[in-house]
Amino acid sequence: RDHKDGPFFLYLPFTVPHLSLQVPEDSLAEYKGQIPETLYKHNSKGYFKNPMPHAAYAAMITRMDGAVGSVVDELKELGLTDNTLVLFTSDNGPTYNRLGGSDSNFFKSAGPLRGRKGSAYEGGIRVPLIAYWPGKIAAGKKSSYVGAFCDMLPTLCNVAHAEIPRNIDGISFAPTLFGGEQRDHDYLYWEFSGYDQQQAVRSGNWKAIRSHVYVDDSPWELYDLSRDIGEKHNVAAGHAEIVERLAKDAEQAHTPSKLFPLLANERPKGYTPPMRGKGRKKGAAK
Repeated sequence: RDHKDGPFFLYLPFTVPHLSLQVPEDSLAEYKGQIPETLYKHNSKGYFKNPMPHAAYAAMITRMDGAVGSVVDELKELGLTDNTLVLFTSDNGPTYNRLGGSDSNFFKSAGPLRGRKGSAYEGGIRVPLIAYWPGKIAAGKKSSYVGAFCDMLPTLCNVAHAEIPRNIDGISFAPTLFGGEQRDHDYLYWEFSGYDQQQAVRSGNWKAIRSHVYVDDSPWELYDLSRDIGEKHNVAAGHAEIVERLAKDAEQAHTPSKLFPLLANERPKGYTPPMRGKGRKKGAAK
């Protein structure tokens, strides 16, 4: 309201859905007794144990949806929908091991994707993006553009007619939103120094991934996401040249860090890598 007569940028991060599974009673009431609950062993110290975790999780999602709706309603009330781009997305995939009572398997939160939060498999890093701008973006339109959060900055610069900074990794996906010719990434790169110490590279439909890289030179797995979105069939043995190319991309993209050492030769003496994912079987959450 304060900036309705001029340019504004709003970054609105929601803390739900997240642990603990807690939601006001008025939201929970909608789902009480409507969703079956499953017994579980509470394995999250410090997080509230909700006696109705399925109902609470559903209520958290609904409450978040309502909060987003209130923002959109305000834009409509102020007559700003024809001049405002709304983007809605998530920071990572759903959680694992029923932490705090969450149940990603029950809700099929990752769909057919392999892995959960903290994994470089698609279930950990692949999230939806919804873009809303009546009159500028066609309703119901879908895109297969493969991007990452680094694309947000150049896209917003494009929309705001601002200069895009140089020497950044992101690519504007404004052409995808508004019907222009979209440039694609040569490749996208991820690495986690925590969890299972992973590296992943995607180029087109090819996805290479390896884990526990701090221990040794672990082998790369390779998946053709156009045929195998669940990353169930490792085809590295039959495509050595593709694995080699993507491994070189990973080598080029990786920057050694004293704070987050990844490879074995980067670890200072006595360093023990964080193991938030310790105990999970590799690929168990498919």
